[in-house]
Amino acid sequence: MIVTCEWVTVSSFIAPPQAETDFEAIVAADVARWHEAAREAGLVGENHVRLRREGDEVMVEISPELDAAFTPEQTLWRAV
Repeated sequence: MIVTCEWVTVSSFIAPPQAETDFEAIVAADVARWHEAAREAGLVGENHVRLRREGDEVMVEISPELDAAFTPEQTLWRAV
């Protein structure tokens, strides 16, 4: 299994100018979905899913280990 060192952004949202409960609920649901995916992959969600905010952008990111659990290893092949 090949694992990179960088976290992968799986969702990106632009936050509304004013705090909105519905927006935060959407972000929380996405984080929860990835926590569940981590558990299904045998990983602890809290250690492999993070929420990052930069300016008005909100990003859900997964660890390289969680990304590798969903990304099949590339093999060499040759077209005939």
